[in-house]
Amino acid sequence: MPPFDPDSDHLPKLADLEQIPGAPKYAAWFWGENDETTREQIVNSSRIGLQAWGKQGIAGRAILLDIYSFTKKSYDPLSARRITLEELRACAEVEGVEFKYGDILLVRTGWSAGYNQLDAAGRQAYQTKGFHELAFAGVDCGEEVVEFLHDHYFSAVASDSPTFESWPPSVKPGQEILHSFLLPLWGVPIGEMWDLDGLAELCKKTRRWEFFLTSCPANVKGGVGSHPNAIALF
Repeated sequence: MPPFDPDSDHLPKLADLEQIPGAPKYAAWFWGENDETTREQIVNSSRIGLQAWGKQGIAGRAILLDIYSFTKKSYDPLSARRITLEELRACAEVEGVEFKYGDILLVRTGWSAGYNQLDAAGRQAYQTKGFHELAFAGVDCGEEVVEFLHDHYFSAVASDSPTFESWPPSVKPGQEILHSFLLPLWGVPIGEMWDLDGLAELCKKTRRWEFFLTSCPANVKGGVGSHPNAIALF
């Protein structure tokens, strides 16, 4: 593979990346001369935390793939319904969305709508379940989805479900879930339980599924989670 050209308009695809000795598979970082984070900093978390995002915030072009509407609400969002790569691409085509480098990818699974339709007894029963007893609709995991997320260089991903990807995950023994690639290897934030229902209605009304999005996570040194404080601007 030729050396990476920072002035090129094309970024390397996952299939073109060489395995770096001593680095995890599909890692976007390695121990090169231009690294800004050392091994010691990874271990002691002196540089890792919400402060990296909270200090300047997150802003950029975002796209909504309203899978729940695209499938005509044909599934139970409170199940481990796996949204396939084919469905993601087909939904984008119907919406007229073109993927671009740096996009913030939002996927509406319908989970929040499904949960909000439960009565008091249903919510109480739902809350008494252990995490491994729960099921959430979400993006399927697998090599082809990992490659899709990497090669489009999404700057962040989010959904209305508690996990973004389907839960329980559909991985075979020895495989990894999407979280294992997005967060630690690529530094891609994952938004969960976002309120996308109102956004979906506005997108339908305007026939527009792309917009400017801002997010201001809490500026907490060493923090691992925060409210997104997100706003979609049309």
